[in-house]
Formats: sequence, C-alpha cells, structure tokens
Amino acid sequence: MRLLSICFLTCLTLPLMANADKAKQTLQANYMVNYEILPAEVDSLRDIFTEGMIYGRLRSNWFFYQYENENIAKGQENQNILGLGGNLIYKTAPYAGFSATAGLYYTSAGTGLDNQPSDVGNLKAGRDVIERYNAVNGKGKSYAVLAQSYLQYESDGLKLRYGREVFNSFYTKSNDSKMIPNTFEGFTLESKEFKKTRIRAAYLTRQKLRNHDNFHSVIMYDDRTSEQAGVNEPSWYENDDSAIHQGLNYTNFLKHGQDMNPALMVLDGYTRSILETDMKVSASSMYIKDLFYSAMLELNYSFDLGNGYRLTPGVRYVQQFDDGAGKIGGAALTGKAATDEDGGNALARAAYSDPDSVDTYMTAARLTLKKNAAEIGLGYTNIADKADFITPWRGFVTSGYTREMARYNWVANTETWRLRGSFDFGKANIISGLRTYMSFTQENYDEEKKPNADANIYYFGLIKDVEKVPNMSFRLRTEYVEQTAANTNDHTELRMELNYLF
Repeated sequence: MRLLSICFLTCLTLPLMANADKAKQTLQANYMVNYEILPAEVDSLRDIFTEGMIYGRLRSNWFFYQYENENIAKGQENQNILGLGGNLIYKTAPYAGFSATAGLYYTSAGTGLDNQPSDVGNLKAGRDVIERYNAVNGKGKSYAVLAQSYLQYESDGLKLRYGREVFNSFYTKSNDSKMIPNTFEGFTLESKEFKKTRIRAAYLTRQKLRNHDNFHSVIMYDDRTSEQAGVNEPSWYENDDSAIHQGLNYTNFLKHGQDMNPALMVLDGYTRSILETDMKVSASSMYIKDLFYSAMLELNYSFDLGNGYRLTPGVRYVQQFDDGAGKIGGAALTGKAATDEDGGNALARAAYSDPDSVDTYMTAARLTLKKNAAEIGLGYTNIADKADFITPWRGFVTSGYTREMARYNWVANTETWRLRGSFDFGKANIISGLRTYMSFTQENYDEEKKPNADANIYYFGLIKDVEKVPNMSFRLRTEYVEQTAANTNDHTELRMELNYLF
C-alpha cells in the first residue's frame, strides 16, 4: 500500500508541474485550503471523470523540540523530526448536482536526516508525521490514508455530503498544520440560502486523527494494556488526541454500558446580515448521546475609526452540559477525578468542586486594532472552576483568543491573557509575500489541578511566498515556553514547513 501510494504521488506529480502557475487552490494562514477553481458542471455522465480536476500538494515539515534540561528517564527527550509527503485530491465534474471527491495522503519520517527519540512515545509535535501504532506493531512509521472520500449533492445553496471529509466548524477542525488533516466519516449539510449567512450540520460517526491511518471512535480512549488488547499500545489506535478525556475510556464505557462508538452531532453557523457587514454573529453546538453537549455564542463588531483604523471587539461564551460523562469519567481530562472504581483518586477528586460532573463554562473577550498591513490584539479567556472542557476534535474553545501553538488552556479554573501582533510586509509594499506574527501569552492554572503549570509563552511566526516558484510558500513558527512552577522544564519548539500546490 505504501509503495503504491509513493508511486501514485510521483507519477501524477511530474506531469502536473507544468501547470504550477495556475492557482487552483490556496492556503489560508490557518492552514485551511481554498479551492479557487472547481470543475464545471457537465451535461453527460461520460464527462464527469474526463472533466474532473486533480489538486496536488507536496510538503515537508521539520519539527524541533528542545528541553531546557533534557531528562530521557521522564520522557523529556530532545528531538527533531522531518516529515516528507503530500496529497492528491480528485474532484469529478458535477452532473445534475452530483459529484464525488477522493483525497489520498502520504507521509514519511524515514529520511534519516532527523534525530528521532529512542521511544516513539516520547514524540512531541513530530508525532503527527509518524503512525506510532504502526511503528510499535511492526508496520513502519510511514503511512498512506484515503482521508477524504465522499459523494456530494449541491443545489440552490444547499450542499449535502456523505463519506469521509474535512468538516471545519467551531468544535471540529482539519487542523492541517502537520502533514495529514483531521477528518471525519458521516453526513454533513451546508446551507447558504440566507443572505450573508452559513449554516452547517453534521452527523459524524467516526474520526481519523492527523497521525492515524484508521477511522476510530470520536470520543473513546482505549485504556487497555497491551496484554489485554493483544497489540502494543492499543490507545494509539483509538482516540488519543492530546485533549482527549482519558476517563471516557474502554474500561469505563464497558462497565457503564456506554456505546463505544457514539455519534457526534454538530450544528454550526454564522451571519453577517445584522447591521450590514459590521457585525458577525457565530453560534455552534454539539451533542454526544448519554455523555455531554455544548453550545457556543460569539459576537464580533467592527468599528471604522477613520484614517484607515478599524477596531473590532469580540466576546465568546461556551457552556458545557453533563449528560452522563461526569459519572463515567469525572470532571478532569486526565480521568483522575473519576470515582476510585473508575480509575480516579482522592487527590484529583478534591481539586474539583463537583468531580462527578462535566458541567462548565468559559467567558472570553478580545480587542483587535487594525490599520492597513498592521494588526494588534489583546485576548482573554477564563474557564470556570468547575470541569475541564472536552474538545478532542481539533477545534479548541480558546482558539482565536488565547490559544498558542500546542497549548491546552481549557482546564478548569484557568485564566489566560494574550497580546498578539501581525504585519503584512507585502501589503505594505516592503517585502512581497511576507507576513509575520508574534505574541506573548500568560497562562494561569489552578495548581491543584495537576499536571498543569503556569507559563509565559513567547511566539513568533512567518509565512513567505517563494516568488521564483509559483504556488510555493515557506512557514516558520517558533515558541519558547517558560514555566514558572518549581520542578518544571522550559522548552523551545520550532516548526518549519514548505508547501507546493499544483
């Protein structure tokens, strides 16, 4: 399968290089893909394939992770991981509103140019270019996956899809900042029938995380030992996202009679029809039967201050409601606030006001000032001293306000401030195709809710278009995390990415 995938990518890439100057697709700063040119509708079934289009992407990702004091015994091992790969996406031409899309993705971290840790369990950011489960079960680190494969029907502002796809909403994101996106299986519906309004709904039955080649439960963490499961590291085959609730696991689901593969239902949308285009109202909700549900409301309003200045205040409120998850796994993402019988302990339970409930809420605010190429913003988030937020679908409740690279600041009783700035050198006619971002973030955790520690985070990033090669761009992100608590280990993280779209 892997050899076939490599050949497939290579053979299709070479003849398409000649069309590199045609921007069929572009990348946003948040890594979402925009399809600028789509296949035109055809009048005959025999033309749906011949008039279809191929979208390609070659990319490399290099991840560096350096501890202030390396401690391999504690799993804190310095590393740099190089991933090479890409993807091919084929879209048929639509006929009578029907079309199909398939996306094959491949990544390899077997170049020998990097410094991989002695144990794949010690991988940090580089884990998303390596299939750890395959690696420890004798199947190699490189992998290929058909991450997208769906049928679509579109008519009069409505779009219906069935199959495997990227579904970007407040709670679910592709988060395609590594090599292979986070995707889902199920049904999705999108409507743009109303003016300046988009509404999306989804019934998602399975999820494929970025470092997996299999689709798995959207919520269950496999806590079985290797001996019990008959394979090495079974947790790496199910939902092992960094933000997973480890108390919502195989053992507890079995004990409480909970469905191992419940569906994730999402309703998401926004409108700009209020007060013309100056106000954007966004709302989203999700539900997993017999576990929990959540709702979000966000308002952003843009003021024209004159002389090219625009001021945009924003507020966000998110509420999470318990529907059985608390009694199964407890209030903490670690699972340690569950009852003794369900894997918890007294110390963790004492740190939460109600350890048997996942009821919680978040308040957030931000203020952004923009003029021409420059932008500066201040963001704030506060998580109630109740339960941790459950969000293992790569959409994060603090995103856009205070979340920085690889940070998880939605633990109960966490307060975060972020000062952020950006400058577009191309827009300012200084350096064509160069955009820079920088920020300072201060995270204040509740010390009783271990293993979190207060931190100061310094971030810098840039995106540079490679002008001599159309549709190629270089990205750099670097972050220094200074942890203020005793017995913590500061670290520096650097990520470099090269993208070529065709």
